[in-house]
Amino acid sequence: MVARMRGFMPPPTVLKLFIFVGIVWAALVGPGSVVLILTNIGATNSQIGIFTGVSAALSMIFQPVWGMISDKIGSPRRVLCFCLVGSIIFFGSVLLTSNFYIAIVLLLLDITFRCGIVGLLDSHTIAEVNVIPGLQYGHIRLAGSVFFGLLSLAYSGVINNFGVMAVIPISIVITVSAVCWGLFVTKGKSEICESNENDGIQQVKPNLKRDALSLLTNMRYIILILFIAISALALQPLWVFLIAFVEEVGGNPGHVPLIHALRCVVEIPLFIFVGSYCKRVASQKLMIAGMCFMFVYVLILMFANSLFWVAAAHLIGGTPGFIFGLTGRLRYLNEVTPESVRSTSITLMGTVELGLGAILGNVLAGFVLDRAGIQMLMVFSLGVLVVASVVLVFIAVSGKRKMLDNKES
Repeated sequence: MVARMRGFMPPPTVLKLFIFVGIVWAALVGPGSVVLILTNIGATNSQIGIFTGVSAALSMIFQPVWGMISDKIGSPRRVLCFCLVGSIIFFGSVLLTSNFYIAIVLLLLDITFRCGIVGLLDSHTIAEVNVIPGLQYGHIRLAGSVFFGLLSLAYSGVINNFGVMAVIPISIVITVSAVCWGLFVTKGKSEICESNENDGIQQVKPNLKRDALSLLTNMRYIILILFIAISALALQPLWVFLIAFVEEVGGNPGHVPLIHALRCVVEIPLFIFVGSYCKRVASQKLMIAGMCFMFVYVLILMFANSLFWVAAAHLIGGTPGFIFGLTGRLRYLNEVTPESVRSTSITLMGTVELGLGAILGNVLAGFVLDRAGIQMLMVFSLGVLVVASVVLVFIAVSGKRKMLDNKES
């Protein structure tokens, strides 16, 4: 019986990676509540839009830096842990001040470190998936949904009973745990392979400068970035200003992390499904499926008149759209970019996404919400999503043409 149970248990390396991904995502729940914190200290929608725009500008500067440092030293995990330390120092310091402007400065300093965490985590995960037979990205990424969802649900109760600022000390404890786990418990199998000559893997020293510059002339990568940026312009403001949609239908701030938790409940089986049954589905098809769900998300949210329908928009459309789209674009990225600059390519992709989605999208959304209301914001998002769909069709057609050319040659 014990031997049979062991057969169902994942290897220790996979289990450690699963827990690491989960704890890191849990550590991001608190800092990710920055809009609730800003609302709590009296910021208007316009001020929140400006803050998120400035945050995105800083992210555009620092996110590629973290990616290049990661590729240089060959360990996204170590750079990720360093970023977690920097993030929590400044985010935790918000508890020590009651001054609005000092809090803003601390939160901006937090974002300079936090901006690279998700990209570095994806880079580390993909590197591990590539060296562990049978492992899929979705199998590990669902850990983020489990941990993020459970903590979001807990934060919903914490905020309702103790206020928004109570999430900060909890975040400090979780982040310290993530750093300790990342530095002392889990070490990437891909990193072990690179440093262990007995594994029989011969490493060719890559030309990082040449490979990084090649991204600027890689048309498939550039078009992917364009698609992601336009999609972010349509969709990111809807996520950032979720509190506005919740309050519009009579909800309260505690419902925001509750919706986050419900999304994670749906994410778990979807990640299992994508990881187990979509292994051979083309990356472009996954992105198209994600875009179709995003249209469902926007249309339901446009006509939502109760908290039930706001949540339904996220669960029926937003969550499946996110998972299929994320899995598809990371697979496509792995297909069209050099492995040696994986962290750089992922963080650069996130940088451009922030440029349109956060700087332009959130700033515009803040002013639109204050002056024209939610319905006008939804009309704008729907129109931009149509433009993103046109770019995605071009990606799918060019990808099919590339496959045909490869078969002919």
